[in-house]
Amino acid sequence: MTMRSRWLPLAVLAAALLAGGTLTACSSNNSQENAVDRVLINGEEPARGLIPAAADDDAGIKIIDLLFAGLVTYDQQGKVVNDVAREITDSPDHKTWTIQMNTDRKFSDGTPVLAKNYVRAWKASAAQKLGATTAFEAIEGASEDGTGNLSGVMANGDYKITIKLKRPVADFSNRLGINGFYPLPDSAFDENGKIKKEFGQKPVGNGPYTLVSWEPSSRIQLDKSTTYRGPRQADNAGIEVKIYADFSAAYQDLLAGNLDVLDQIPDGELPNAKKDLGKNRTSAVQATMQTLDIDYQTKHFSGEEGKLRRQAISQAINREEIIKTIFYGTRKAATDFLPPQILGHMDAGPKNQVLKFDATAAQQAWKAADEISPWQGELKITYNSNESNQPWVDAICNQLSNTLGIKAVGDPKPDFKTLMEMMDEHSFTGPFRMGWSMGYPSPNNLLAGRYVKGGNGNKMSYANPEYAELLTRAQAADSPEAAGKLYEQAQTLLLADLPSIPLWSPSSNIGFSQHVGNVTTDWKGGVAFHKVTKK
Repeated sequence: MTMRSRWLPLAVLAAALLAGGTLTACSSNNSQENAVDRVLINGEEPARGLIPAAADDDAGIKIIDLLFAGLVTYDQQGKVVNDVAREITDSPDHKTWTIQMNTDRKFSDGTPVLAKNYVRAWKASAAQKLGATTAFEAIEGASEDGTGNLSGVMANGDYKITIKLKRPVADFSNRLGINGFYPLPDSAFDENGKIKKEFGQKPVGNGPYTLVSWEPSSRIQLDKSTTYRGPRQADNAGIEVKIYADFSAAYQDLLAGNLDVLDQIPDGELPNAKKDLGKNRTSAVQATMQTLDIDYQTKHFSGEEGKLRRQAISQAINREEIIKTIFYGTRKAATDFLPPQILGHMDAGPKNQVLKFDATAAQQAWKAADEISPWQGELKITYNSNESNQPWVDAICNQLSNTLGIKAVGDPKPDFKTLMEMMDEHSFTGPFRMGWSMGYPSPNNLLAGRYVKGGNGNKMSYANPEYAELLTRAQAADSPEAAGKLYEQAQTLLLADLPSIPLWSPSSNIGFSQHVGNVTTDWKGGVAFHKVTKK
């Protein structure tokens, strides 16, 4: 998985909200389920259930985004488009935001979507310290990790929301379309006003699809909503998410006609995809950054020693070679911490030499770290093996071993859910595979969610007040040009500290069957599933 705000953005995360047995959101018999000609897509088991603000994994957010609708959504270019919101205005100082809602929106259980459904959901999510509340941090009453009482959020009547911020955020409306800002119906809450854990097993949403059933580790069935009135109207009757432990099996199912859309062709199959699929392929650059993260609490990776070792590992990795030989050129080597299409991205230059392969500099940095505290034993790189990660991890291990004169080995785990549990427990002994799929089209989504203290993607325990202050100033900037310069300054600090090691931005390599049409991508490079048509 890749986190976002969904790695896709808390110091304290919600407990995993996983289902047991077959889950049904509404009554329907088997003949009714089988009568729906759903688009068959690949997926993974959601790591934290289907409560919107509890999810910080791609697998869960992939489903949640289909079940729920925010005040806004985003077009293919990443521009904010109103959904449940009818009009959004802000004060001249960008600190007070007013949202007028459409009055014809309903949840799938028929109840109206009111201002209180948003406000109550946000406040409860922050109070319960759920995993995707980092984007609340600018709201009055919120702490730096987005938790707190959110005193700045108010429902003024049935269809008006007022949000007061602690500081100016000129693009705050960009945040309103991510999963942390989705609404919840009254049925989601217990008698004490808390979000019920079981709601994550049978969610009632207001989006383009409704949940029919969830068979853990097998499939999730969704039908087109009859109550959704927003811009993401489904062009198909429903979607069935087939859960795979191995993407190679999904590719074989695609070739056999047992899958309609595969949103990531395994890297090892890329040389065969043209012959296998012909014109039934498409691709797009993802708004995603893949990294190796190292917890500051890990032995040998704190203080000056840790900084030197992270530098050594980064400069011992030949990114271009791996992209050419493992990924067949379908990646862009990292030159900073942002995907190349995002405001504030910096191309290669003097400031980011730490991300370039330099064997001599890597050896010198590792030797200097050894003088502080000698390295002993293996260097383990932990990754989830259910995706196409082993080849590139093995390649990095070979490069580190050959350049640094150590024994670097891959440490596979069955799925990303296991890695997330290890992140919560701080149980890694070395680097671990990580990534971030951007949830909303602002550099702050990644740079704050991943590297500010309290960000739900900050699994390294990194904190730099000067960096956080630059992000604050960037958010208040009145023009994209001014904001971009401040984001670049902030990244210069990240390049010096290397809280994680950027590797590359991937591309979506999408395959689809002859049974579907109109397979297009969204602003993040992912499949726009609601637009897929069934032939």
